[in-house]
Order: sequence, then structure tokens, then C-alpha cells
Amino acid sequence: MSGEDSKRSGEIGEKLAKAFLDLIGWGTSLQSVSIQCNDQDHKTAMDNQRRSHGNDLVFIYNNPFYDSRTDIVHISVKNNLNGYSEKESELKVDFKNHLEEANAIISCAQYDSGLRDLLSKHKSRKHKEHSGLLIWTSSEKETANKDILSIIKNIKSLDEKCNKNVYLVDGARYNFILNAITHIKAEIGIEQFDFFYPETGGLVNRLDERYGSVLPLELIVSDIIPVKARTSDKEILYLYVNQAFEQDCYRRILSLSLGFAGAWPHEIRIGFPDYNPAHHANDAVASELPFVDRKKKFIPFCFNPSNLNALEQ
Repeated sequence: MSGEDSKRSGEIGEKLAKAFLDLIGWGTSLQSVSIQCNDQDHKTAMDNQRRSHGNDLVFIYNNPFYDSRTDIVHISVKNNLNGYSEKESELKVDFKNHLEEANAIISCAQYDSGLRDLLSKHKSRKHKEHSGLLIWTSSEKETANKDILSIIKNIKSLDEKCNKNVYLVDGARYNFILNAITHIKAEIGIEQFDFFYPETGGLVNRLDERYGSVLPLELIVSDIIPVKARTSDKEILYLYVNQAFEQDCYRRILSLSLGFAGAWPHEIRIGFPDYNPAHHANDAVASELPFVDRKKKFIPFCFNPSNLNALEQ
């Protein structure tokens, strides 16, 4: 790739990443920190000793799933101007390089004085967890929504220094989250919505609200995004599911939703990318039968725009 194309690809990637980070509530709180390199094994492309890792984009938040943990997320942005490679081997090599780069940045950043100063101004908790978020996009239409995680997830022969958690947002993940949030924003009658944070075993004091405007890392990579919505007269739990509708799957999600919700929601709405009332309504009703005594109203729906959405009304 020429220098001009590389620059253009980088600019496009940054624009796509900014739109995504704004979407999940991270955009207004991002910090840029110049990270000095403190590892003699980190080399430049010319195999010289690296002095700096440049500006590291960082998002800091108190994790709602662990009441003693603050997450420091180092964001890496990569974009393929002409689409993701069709060759599995090339995708794996690229991913390995991106992963090693992210790990190198994190390993130096956690000891960087500039980042420590930034953390001192944040109401951080006892435990600091450094991790990475790799936003890897394609600006070629045919592969923009491609799932590459399923291809690269079994990658082998990683460097032993790749020991930091790095979470991947590829085209498919980006598209799922975009469609889910676009749907909830368009729902008629919703006056306010927040991401919902189900309780986990990492909570002891339970002092935090169980909902907020920030989508945590754990939910970014989850195949279920819970949303707490309010109308003028009721509260609704939305669950956006990144899986095709099947009766057994719907039944499991129903059970899970009741565990998430407790007593508060009047309705539980469960969205799938392909739900079609003309073909799935009977299966949905059958799945709901074991839960009729819970006095909840269950509504399955499709969160992707379609003329068939009218059948759900």
C-alpha cells in the first residue's frame, strides 16, 4: 500500500472508530496520552530501539461488574482500505501483528508517568486493570460487516509477551451493536434508555447503579446487549441477541432475562436479527408457556429494519 493510501486508510479507520466509540458512550471521555517505551525489546519497523509508542488513546472507567476495579482501556484502530483479506492465513498474520502491537503499548503504558498522572485525577478504585480494545474495520462495502473473529479465534504461536486481554471489534461486531442501538433510539414512546448491567459475582457492596450510558468491555464482546428503557408509565428490559432465532435459544434467553431483571420491568422485549412473526410466532408462544406465572409480558422482535417489522405491531 502506498504512503498516501496508508494515510487515507488510517484516517477512515479513525473516523469509523470515533463513530463507534460515540455510539457506546465512550467518545466524550477519551484521553490521549503520549506513551514512552521502556522495553528494549520493542523495535521500530527499521529494527531500531523504540523510544515512544506515540499517542495512546485511553478510556478509563469504573467497571460496573467489579466494585473494586477500574478499567484502563488502550484503544487500537486498524482499517483495511480494500477490505479484509480473503485469505485466512493473511488475516491471522495481520491479527497477530495487531495483537503484539497492542500488548507492547499496554506493557509500557501501565508504567508511564503521564498515564499515572491521569489516573490520579480519576476517582479510581483499588485494582487497576489494563486491557486493549482493537477496532479493526474494513472500508470496502462487501466486507464491511464481515465476521473475522470466527476465523482468527484459534490463532496459535503467539508471542509469550501477548499476555494482556485485548478485545476485538470487527465488522460484524460493529454492525450488531450499531443495529441494536439504532433500533432502541428509534423505538416510539421511549423517553430514556441506558445500558443495563446485570449483577455478577464480582460485586460485594452493590453501590453503583445497575445501568448507565457506558457500554463496558464485557458487553461490547457479549452476544446479548441488555438495555433498560423507560416510557411515561413503565420500565422495559430490552435484550438484543446476536444469534438467529431458534425456539431453544429463545427459551434460554427468556430464562436468562428473568434472572437479569428481577421485579422491575413490566415488559421484556427480546430482539433477534432475523425474527419473523410469520414463521416464528408459534415457536415463541410455545417457549413462553413455562414462564406464564411470572406475570411478565414477553415480546420478541427483529431489530434489523424490514417491511416485516409491521407484523410485530
